[in-house]
Amino acid sequence: MPLEFKETTQDKVLKGKIKIAVVIVAVFFSLIILRLCYLQIIKGAKYAELSTNNRIRQTALPAPRGHIFSSDNQTLVDNTPSFDLILIPQDTLSIDAVLNDVSALLSINKENLADLVQSRRGRPRFEPIVLKKNLSWNEMSTVLSKKNDLPGISIDVVPRRRYLTDVRAPHVFGFLGEADQQDISLSSSRPYRRGELIGKYGLEKWAEDTLRGTCGFLQTEVDAFGKRKNVLAKIEPRGGKDIWTTLIPEVQKAAEHMLEGKTGAVVALNPRNGHILAMASAPLFDPNLFSRGISPADWRYFTSHPHHPLMNRAIQSQQPPGSIFKIVTIVAALEEKIIDPEHTFFCPGYFVLGNRRFGCWKKEGHGHVNMQNSLIVSCDTYFYNLALRLGIDTLVKYAEILGFGFPGGIELGGERPGLLPSPGWLRGKTGARWQKGDTLNFCIGQGFLQATPLQMALVYSGIANEGLVYRPTLIARTSKNGLENAEVLRRFSLAETTFDFLKNTLCDVVHAPNGTGYNARVPGALVAGKTGTAQVVSLKKKPEKGRPVPRHLENHAWFVAFSPVEEPEVVVSVFLEHGGGGGGNAAPVAREVIRAFYEYKKKRGI
Repeated sequence: MPLEFKETTQDKVLKGKIKIAVVIVAVFFSLIILRLCYLQIIKGAKYAELSTNNRIRQTALPAPRGHIFSSDNQTLVDNTPSFDLILIPQDTLSIDAVLNDVSALLSINKENLADLVQSRRGRPRFEPIVLKKNLSWNEMSTVLSKKNDLPGISIDVVPRRRYLTDVRAPHVFGFLGEADQQDISLSSSRPYRRGELIGKYGLEKWAEDTLRGTCGFLQTEVDAFGKRKNVLAKIEPRGGKDIWTTLIPEVQKAAEHMLEGKTGAVVALNPRNGHILAMASAPLFDPNLFSRGISPADWRYFTSHPHHPLMNRAIQSQQPPGSIFKIVTIVAALEEKIIDPEHTFFCPGYFVLGNRRFGCWKKEGHGHVNMQNSLIVSCDTYFYNLALRLGIDTLVKYAEILGFGFPGGIELGGERPGLLPSPGWLRGKTGARWQKGDTLNFCIGQGFLQATPLQMALVYSGIANEGLVYRPTLIARTSKNGLENAEVLRRFSLAETTFDFLKNTLCDVVHAPNGTGYNARVPGALVAGKTGTAQVVSLKKKPEKGRPVPRHLENHAWFVAFSPVEEPEVVVSVFLEHGGGGGGNAAPVAREVIRAFYEYKKKRGI
């Protein structure tokens, strides 16, 4: 008979404890296995990379951007070496201690350094952090002398964009900025790296794919302290390609010099091919401030400045053109044959329409004026008479033919189209009906009409070139030998007698004894041009006579010219915001730009 053992209470307790212990051990080993799976499978690649970077490090070698030259091979934008202070967190045991040492050595606020490091949290520890850009020679030598005491600190040599100070043209060349997340995420055969500087404005942006180079890489073996032991592989960076602009530095410098202390723009172009010889906008700014990333303080200054220095007024400032628009009214009158050019109107200094009086700029009047004299002395009353005979639809038709309301299509971004108003436009915009008074304002370049300095240069280019207008361009070529073909923007047909009348009369505006453009005369050259003074506010709103006029109430000054008259080689458009009279203030600017053009030709033997 088998023996039976009776399970005691103590045995039951012991068995329960064993089961609990088994469960605990099983859970413990399960957690270990899960953790190993996480580390080996899910995070394996990351930790393998970290392990590799403890001894093998791959560093990007920035590529220099292509240079920008003038068409005659003068260097306008190039690169110069710049030195950055770099921290690699992986190579130091105490970031805080290193930051203390760096702060003391270079007199940098430690909190600022700590903020830079903090902003990079979450990135791999072997990824470099730039603590300071553009080290001076003294700062660099100080760091190098203490290099052994600064684990994790190194100095990188990177190319810095340099815009030559004697020909700034910042609104043409533009500037660089750090690639943002959108730039980085865009699919590209050459993806951007975090922190890489790319073209953000002007030609730097337009020609980004051409100017941008291809980064190289340096693979090195380092020790536990991050010090280089061996170079394992090196791929040299490939610099960007160069571009050649149409700018003539001597003409550009003259334009910038004449705009000093003013707000406005100058455009000089060759009517034979559309080449921009000078494009200046004021106030200027220094694009070198953007070369390695602009500081927050400088950026706040530019964006809050009342005169908006980052605005390219040559293509973005839309203003009433004033009397430089009067050639449109003349063209319409001649082409429609509504009046004999010798017919005169009497100007008493004003024109009455209903119960309103429209003044002429000369309050005492011009007396009897024919078509030629109306342009020479810029008599508003004569044009009021023409406008009522022509009607607004005819005026709009010829304004459109000459190019108002259309952008030029220049390479720079942000070009504005101006505004060519019409009865239909006004009705759609405000619901109001077009009045005859609106037509009187329109015919002298006032009211709703708006144009940019570049547009006005193109309009006069069409007159100078007898109906052929080339698309404006800043690019002469993108290789040393190849030339860009001139592209026709528009063609229009006018009677030969109309072109002859305009050229001869615009020449008289400058060279006749009573011409309003006499300040644009250039010794030894025939200049044709037209002054314009665009009224900003009604005369009733201006201070009483004898009291100073606040700057923001001053008229805008315009002057557009071409030279020589028979075979024009240069067209110059000048706009001075709140600059006063066109003849007294804008014409001298054009004179100096045209003079610089002829001096350049003489110097080059062209």
